[in-house]
Amino acid sequence: MEAENQKVILRVEKDHELIRANVSKKSDWVKFSKTKELAVQNFLKEVIQNKSQNDYYVSWDEKMNIIFPNILGKGTLLDTTPLLEYKKVLETRETFAITEINNRIQGKPYRIISIDWEKPRMYGDIIGHKPKTIKIQIDNQVIVLDQIKMIFGTKSGYKVGVIGP
Repeated sequence: MEAENQKVILRVEKDHELIRANVSKKSDWVKFSKTKELAVQNFLKEVIQNKSQNDYYVSWDEKMNIIFPNILGKGTLLDTTPLLEYKKVLETRETFAITEINNRIQGKPYRIISIDWEKPRMYGDIIGHKPKTIKIQIDNQVIVLDQIKMIFGTKSGYKVGVIGP
């Protein structure tokens, strides 16, 4: 058991070195929105139209080059989990979130009526904007979406960066 724990610790340390090496790259989003509200709107539109997220949700490369170097050591699961396992956890959470969003909206016309935000959080060179509530209207019904967990902002723009069930 102790030997297995040491293997995991070494793997996590190597992964952290890889992430830290990306700090100097100064990458930015491939595609982004001008405001955090537009980031939510563009993401939802893409999910509903394509049943997936491609342009308006962070890619694995964007996570590795922009988000992870800035959140490493900030108390997330990334601090203690090997990257391969962390990626699997994120992909599972993302799949559930996309399914839930599609089930809630069901391809019907919708309108975002309000987004309430928590106080922004600084993570190194990026700012995290956490929605408290996202209210959308479908027909005459107001629905609260809570699958969008964080929008990240850089100097160039905003992108949905964390989704989950």
